[in-house]
Amino acid sequence: MSASQPGSARRGFTLIELLVVIAIIAVLIGLLLPAVQKVRGAAARIKCANSLKQLALAAHNYHDLNRAFPPGVKQDKFNSAPQFRGYTLFVYLLPFVEQDSLFNQWDFANPLANATGGTGVRSATVLALLLCPADTLAQNPVASQGRTYALTSYGGSGGTRSFDPASAACDGVFHTTGPGSQPSPNQDVVRLADVTDGTSNTLLFGERSHRDLNYDLAAAAGLASRPSMASWGWWAASEGRLAAGDVTLSAYIPINFQVPAGVTGPFKPVEEQRVCAFGSGHGGGANFALADGSRRFIAQSIPLATLQQLATRAGGEVLALD
Repeated sequence: MSASQPGSARRGFTLIELLVVIAIIAVLIGLLLPAVQKVRGAAARIKCANSLKQLALAAHNYHDLNRAFPPGVKQDKFNSAPQFRGYTLFVYLLPFVEQDSLFNQWDFANPLANATGGTGVRSATVLALLLCPADTLAQNPVASQGRTYALTSYGGSGGTRSFDPASAACDGVFHTTGPGSQPSPNQDVVRLADVTDGTSNTLLFGERSHRDLNYDLAAAAGLASRPSMASWGWWAASEGRLAAGDVTLSAYIPINFQVPAGVTGPFKPVEEQRVCAFGSGHGGGANFALADGSRRFIAQSIPLATLQQLATRAGGEVLALD
């Protein structure tokens, strides 16, 4: 057997070399992860904007057929408790977002029947179109007093204030209607002809953020109306006079408003601000659909007065968003 040639023996990595390689790989991963997250964030934002575009088109198709936009919540009055029950704007839009079968099953004589009976009920149907990819929800649907509701990341624009309905401005596109509507009974729906500020200058839909640690802490202390911020946004809310808080949003407070830490005094005024607020998980602002069907990302730095002008349908303002 011949002897090995000089220099032919293999040499492995030294410990120092191995550590250098690991360090280089770690740096590369560190550089790559933010880029991946940025791409995912951009994709989520685009998908969300497309969902809002589809909702705007659905609302216009509804208007073409009914000569008006759907109510935010149609509130009927019953003799038994809960006295006020109804149907939300998203229920009315079901046939226009390829959910004809679900709409045809809807019980319009007894609203509570759509939500009673566990996770298989109609109101517990999770609709992908109504969810933003950046809106992470630990639980969906959610249960409340024997009824079950799936959530939405979006709300119709209620103007300068949408919650609670007794104090609503009703100067946007969506508000309560019917015998139980507030602040006045039998409020009427909104028509395109009522949007005198111009459809390109009026908000139609916007995003809701379900993340708010301070709200959740207040809820855990028994101060809030719901167990967490992530329990707001029932797309098919069927009961109570506060149902508009689930499906409408407004410019009562800046975009992405969060409950301040250590709130002192009554919590209800702060809760009403938070439930009204547009917001998102995209960072820096939120997606909106305007009444002309266009979509737009609006930065949270927009002056509140300008946001309120966008939210009203007939304020007489002249706006230039670009």
